[in-house]
Amino acid sequence: MLQKLKSQKFLSMVTSVLGAAFALLTFGYLARALTKEEFGIYGIYLAIITTFEMLRNGLVGKPFIKFMAESDDEEEKRGIIGSSWAFSFLSTVVFAGPLSLAMLAWYLYQPSEEVLIYALFIPIQAISTIPSNMAQWRLNADLRFDLLIWLRLSNQVFNFVGVLWAYYFGYGLWAIMWITVISNFNPSWIALIFDWDGLRQIRRAQKECISRLYKFGRYTMGTLIGGTLLRGSDDFLIRIFMGPEAVALYQVPNRLVNLIDIPLRALVSFSFPSLARSNKAGDEEAFKREFEAATAFAFVLLLPMAIGAFIFAEPLVLLMGGEKYLDSAIILRIFAIFMAFSALDRYAGVGLDVLNRPQINMRKVIVMLSVNILGDIVVLYFFQSLPWVAAISIITFSVGTLLGFYYMRDRVPLRLLFWLKLGTVQILNFVKKPVRK
Repeated sequence: MLQKLKSQKFLSMVTSVLGAAFALLTFGYLARALTKEEFGIYGIYLAIITTFEMLRNGLVGKPFIKFMAESDDEEEKRGIIGSSWAFSFLSTVVFAGPLSLAMLAWYLYQPSEEVLIYALFIPIQAISTIPSNMAQWRLNADLRFDLLIWLRLSNQVFNFVGVLWAYYFGYGLWAIMWITVISNFNPSWIALIFDWDGLRQIRRAQKECISRLYKFGRYTMGTLIGGTLLRGSDDFLIRIFMGPEAVALYQVPNRLVNLIDIPLRALVSFSFPSLARSNKAGDEEAFKREFEAATAFAFVLLLPMAIGAFIFAEPLVLLMGGEKYLDSAIILRIFAIFMAFSALDRYAGVGLDVLNRPQINMRKVIVMLSVNILGDIVVLYFFQSLPWVAAISIITFSVGTLLGFYYMRDRVPLRLLFWLKLGTVQILNFVKKPVRK
């Protein structure tokens, strides 16, 4: 069993590396295929759709993974799957419908290509990705990263090929939008064909189970939306104060940071169901050991990546966006500082959710979001400076890390030096095994 978990963890890491590679290539061609204004519009669209995905993931996905991981009863699991399907569809209609209608009304009142794109593509992508989301949550709960890798790559490979085609043949924003939507639908039809999404279980949906999902998910939804807005709020406020071209300049280093963050997201996906099972077993010391091992591994893994991004900021920005974005290298260096410690903030949030304290985790994220928005407004109003906006992120994530471990102090103390040593040992062991083989 332990060997199987280690194998799945390795697959999770491989998936994240491949995903980062395709995302890097795709983003590079996007930055070259679109004008700065078009790239800014596309960046805002991604911010909106990512916020919606986080809303659905928080409201349905997080409780789904937690309850599936904690359950040993197959009949109960089928009920959870069916209830989650029904709840996912309902939440999509409730949230994406009014947003799309509002965008359409805005377009009719004041026509613009930007608003029309949002009104058209947001509902299409929101509906078409439900099977994909359900399949990813289900495979995540079962720690089946060997299957999850195919879902994720089916999206990323198609998107890369489509963007490459648009770049070489000179197609613009509208073609890129259709490529994005179709590539996001790819994992959905694969999930439907192989029944990884569990659509057949929708007849087992139960009001009591949906209520249970909602009671836990309302807090994790707030947490994930708040976390997404921590990223997206910068783009929205820059758009208001400085325009879409400034958003494009900010997006290049921001996307590079998101690439560095991909291994962390993979580790969190692996750790969440495992920690949920460990906590349910009731052994506090065992939970503490597993939590500290996971946190230390992620912390030490990201540290050299952040240092590398700081040192090689110029060539990385040049590779990602070309010479026209080279001025944003200073922003990447600032991002690299808080990225070095972002694993601690992320795992503090995971710990709070697993320990059935999602409302506290949401409170933490709301404080972080407030600090970030107020800080951004001040520096944009007085300085009109993108590096200052990036610098606010250091304060924001420092506050989040300290708050998270303050709320967890009764179960897991903050031990940076111990985690640095523990994580280093784990990384060395992780690297040595494949090398020996």
